[in-house]
Amino acid sequence: MNNYLFTFLLLVVCVSSCKKKPEDVVADVNKTTEKINKQLKDNTTKRVDDLSSPAMGSITGYYRDAEVRKIYAEHFTDTNRVFDEYYFDDGMLIFVMEQNFKYNRPDTLTEEKAKANHDSVWYDDKKTKMEITRFYLNKNKLVKWILPGGKEVSPVSAEFIDKEPMLWAEAALLIKELKEEDN
Repeated sequence: MNNYLFTFLLLVVCVSSCKKKPEDVVADVNKTTEKINKQLKDNTTKRVDDLSSPAMGSITGYYRDAEVRKIYAEHFTDTNRVFDEYYFDDGMLIFVMEQNFKYNRPDTLTEEKAKANHDSVWYDDKKTKMEITRFYLNKNKLVKWILPGGKEVSPVSAEFIDKEPMLWAEAALLIKELKEEDN
């Protein structure tokens, strides 16, 4: 009986030690994304207009052979501009970074228009705030979500659990738009 218990405990320790810790995933993803970015010039590039977005934008795909390595999507509205980067390794999504530049006022609100409406505040690019959100994935599973300012979303929260399929859906839609342009 003691041999079975010992074997079971050994198995549990081995399995638990084989699972990557979030900080290890982040370190691995950071190395991989850095490598992908260094090799971008060696990749095939494809750029299309983003027709699924209500905002004006474009999608750029970077491919090594037929495998997507990175997708860069940009969207512009009168209240913000957003730049999303999706990184892939062996066909799996490993990292998403969103840079959201939020304007203080719509960029169409000029000083003249504001003063005509008796408003003392108008669009000023110097007052634009940049917020960066990062998502780290391992084996198609969301492992870490870092909000602007460095705060982390709890991995047991409903918001965290619901975000993973949304990230995959967004990435799949971007890949689809890049492929549809071929037809």
